[in-house]
Amino acid sequence: MVKYIATTGFFDGVHRGHAAVLNRLKETGLSLNLPVCAVTFWPHPRMVLNSEPEKPKLLSSVEEKKQRIETLGIDRVIVIPFTEELADMSPKQFIADELVAKYNIAGLCVGYDHHIGKNRTGGFDTIKRICNDLGLYCEQVQPFLVDNKVISSQKIRKHLAEGNVEEANSMLGYTYTLSGTVVHGKKLGRIIGFPTANIEVNSLKLIPRDGVYAVRVDVNNRRNLKGMLYIGKKSGTDGSGKTFIEVNIFDFDGDIYSREISVGLEHFVRNNMIFDSIDDLQARIIKDKENIQKYFG
Repeated sequence: MVKYIATTGFFDGVHRGHAAVLNRLKETGLSLNLPVCAVTFWPHPRMVLNSEPEKPKLLSSVEEKKQRIETLGIDRVIVIPFTEELADMSPKQFIADELVAKYNIAGLCVGYDHHIGKNRTGGFDTIKRICNDLGLYCEQVQPFLVDNKVISSQKIRKHLAEGNVEEANSMLGYTYTLSGTVVHGKKLGRIIGFPTANIEVNSLKLIPRDGVYAVRVDVNNRRNLKGMLYIGKKSGTDGSGKTFIEVNIFDFDGDIYSREISVGLEHFVRNNMIFDSIDDLQARIIKDKENIQKYFG
């Protein structure tokens, strides 16, 4: 049975800090002549352990997370179902009974602040002692800093909630993307000359601050199409209180209903506004398009 050097964590967003751990993991695997794997979890622990009625909003779905880890060159991604039984394991139980017994892990390469076991009681000193007792390799990766600041998923979520997509993207190391299925809407955009694709996004995905964004779009096997994205409610035309996510793709004409679409957010253009008339709305959208085209050069 193949042995692996592993790292563990939830890896929400697989940001540059996570990438630093995964890159060090690959180096360690090469030096020890062993393949490497990332052990991650789903669902989020807060969805299992907390009694909060509101589910946590995440930077990546489990599919997005797996794909991004694999893109970084990790040989295997293991997704362990996060349950109350798993959460109740001691650090030693988790390493010995879960990682070693089930997945043949021969060593661990973990982040500087990584904790395992019940109530996160197992910090690096505990992890190293357990690994030594079990004859496993163990290594700690130092924090990855940007402008002398440690990157975290929590900080990225905060930046997105404030509309600071450039800062969030810098920490992620890639463009934050909303993906989903194109669904039918009210078709108001088509009436005023700016047809939009309404996107049904995974309910767990974090939706950035309401407003208008400059975006790049992948749809129908076409990539990096420029466009403008609207996020927000439509109190004048919809009383549901639902947040709508709709994109106008520049210089594009095609039937994309029920198709999968990905929208990468690159720049926050403006806050949402209330307009006195359709003509005012149309004039503002024309101005938004001009500003976005200037942004893209």
